[in-house]
Amino acid sequence: MLAEYLSFILTFIVSAGMAVMGILIVFQQYHQHKSPALLSLLYQQIFLISFFTYGIWGNIILREILSDIELNTVLESKLSIFLPVLGLPFLLVSWFMLIRFVYLINGIKITTRFSYLFFSLFIVSTILFTVFIQKGIIKINLNADLFIIRVFVLTNLLVHIFVFMPFMKSKTSQKDASVVEFDKKKIMAYFAGVLTYSLVAFYFDVAGFFSVCLTIILLFGVSIYLPVIFRLSKTVKPEQTVSIIDFESFCRFYDISKREAEIVREICSGKSNKEIAETLFISLQTVKDHTHRIYFKTEVNSRIQLSNLVREKTEKTAIQS
Repeated sequence: MLAEYLSFILTFIVSAGMAVMGILIVFQQYHQHKSPALLSLLYQQIFLISFFTYGIWGNIILREILSDIELNTVLESKLSIFLPVLGLPFLLVSWFMLIRFVYLINGIKITTRFSYLFFSLFIVSTILFTVFIQKGIIKINLNADLFIIRVFVLTNLLVHIFVFMPFMKSKTSQKDASVVEFDKKKIMAYFAGVLTYSLVAFYFDVAGFFSVCLTIILLFGVSIYLPVIFRLSKTVKPEQTVSIIDFESFCRFYDISKREAEIVREICSGKSNKEIAETLFISLQTVKDHTHRIYFKTEVNSRIQLSNLVREKTEKTAIQS
């Protein structure tokens, strides 16, 4: 029993350290490069660590608390399924941000339709899955913990197929390649890590608490692989950025419409919302609505940030080495 407690404490310390390191690395890189892809990776790390903390450690701690309480087998089985489901929103957002990240670094913009479809599909599937279990339509012949972990493993592998797909193309434009060099070999190494922890998690009950600790460390370790790769990879130095890209490419990348592009130009010229409305012959509220959508698409919070972003992206781009 002492060895088990010490193992869990050590595992918690190691996993917490890796989690904090991953978030700090991505935050530092995003602060330096202001890349939409890195912002997605930052969100992915935050939500993934939130799921790990809540869905894994929260589950373990709660079980230790309830270990002295006599629960019938049916209630214990339902708790094993219900607790991880509560942490599913964190995992779902993390998966989406991971897909968005890899698509952005390959120059592919995720459409609004895909976003709605992704979340709707998983939410509906989770609700139906939970209801079917509660109603007994889906029978759990395995240990409840093992069952839910295997469902997670298989779903996670399915999501990572979408992660891997953009790298299967012969060549990609990599519109965010000015941030870091990222190729198939690196994503293959990441995918190998995913397969490794998936295999261990699939049979986590083989060696008792040792399997649990090993699975947790592998999960956290693989989760910080992408941040570490960004930190260690060759990045483009500021003095190497000198050539010019056009405004139309900027608008296509951020999915800015023709009308929104006109408003961006006017904002960059220093006009107020009222002046923009008079220039474009539209209402003041329409200008505000378009401006809000522009801020959302470009991930800025003010006119100054938008003007700086346009200037940086349209006046400077990376020289290919």
